[in-house]
Amino acid sequence: MIRTFKYLIPILSVAAWSCSNPDTGGASMPEAGTVPISWKVESVDSPSSRSLVGPEFDDEGNPYTDRDWIALEQACAPTGNGGEGQAIGIWADYTYTDSQGNEKTNRNIFAGTRLIYAEKANGNPWSDWNYEGNDLYWFKGGQYKFRAYYPEQIGDNVISSATASTFVIEYPTHDMQEDLLLAYNYVNTTDPQVDLNQPVALRFSHGLAAVRFLVKATYSNTDYLTSCWLQNADSRDFATSGILAYGSETDEESISWINGYNPPVTERIYYWKNSGVEFSADPTAGTSTPAMAYTRTGTSEGELFAQNNGWVLILPQQSSGNLQFCFTTQSGEEGVYRVSIPKVTERIKASDGSVVESTEYLPGKRYTYTISITETNLILDLTVADWNERESSHSIVF
Repeated sequence: MIRTFKYLIPILSVAAWSCSNPDTGGASMPEAGTVPISWKVESVDSPSSRSLVGPEFDDEGNPYTDRDWIALEQACAPTGNGGEGQAIGIWADYTYTDSQGNEKTNRNIFAGTRLIYAEKANGNPWSDWNYEGNDLYWFKGGQYKFRAYYPEQIGDNVISSATASTFVIEYPTHDMQEDLLLAYNYVNTTDPQVDLNQPVALRFSHGLAAVRFLVKATYSNTDYLTSCWLQNADSRDFATSGILAYGSETDEESISWINGYNPPVTERIYYWKNSGVEFSADPTAGTSTPAMAYTRTGTSEGELFAQNNGWVLILPQQSSGNLQFCFTTQSGEEGVYRVSIPKVTERIKASDGSVVESTEYLPGKRYTYTISITETNLILDLTVADWNERESSHSIVF
């Protein structure tokens, strides 16, 4: 579920946390046991970009042989082991009943604890997901809430009021383009069916949406895409920064975005400049090769937005219908093409045959806009897919 608001709440205190300073609320911590808390990454939706994060194994446990994404294991392996040197961040709250029968909750007994993918002497017996520092052990007699996020390096953006009950983080997409992954689990150590020797499973999902833009010709022509950006047409309706609240008292896995910075009409959003990405068409031969915006090769400005091989990560939010995709081509010199992006983001066929229109950019969805240049006008086509689908599953021609 996604809830989007168009105002910024006054949460201004942002802090990085250490697992050595749990918020006990004045309560004494119970004694830790002797069983270490171990982990396994159960699932990550498969993206379609080499720079985004996905699973190493398919549903049958077989390794992917043709993946074009970074596996989370590779992303979190040390650079000396051929990895990216990233980590998963873990937060945990622990609730128990004290000797007087009062319920106590110790907040943030984990607060950004780093989990990496590397072998460790006497470490995790189930996999190579291990603590970067000392092992941590189960307290018995209470309940744990675990929140995990990737990449841990964005921990400086965690809001100081965050807990494992409601994890809160600020995310400015105009300054960051990291694939944000989120996971939740609950463990009741008093349940006799729970085996604390088993690893805690982390099933990650994507917290952001992704868009890309393809430009192509429909008539015999060869040209080059040289720059592009998004721009509000007549209002400030497109948010580039927001605060994520992951989990609530009524829905542990809800994702709520509170939109913040809305660029003014005059600002170029996600500006990208390139030496030229070729697109061409030969109607006689029936061929057409599109240019993909935000391509890394040849980029001279907007490198941040080119790091995901054409995909730009955006906040989940309502589509306003007031956003434009603007671009230039080599043959057009200083002329700017402007394409209005419609409010509709997806058309879904219901079981009764009716069609329901969505006007939201949703977390875990990928949106591909294709702009076809004809000899007289521009045609816009949108395809939508879940993150783990190689090909788009829905198509809309506007």
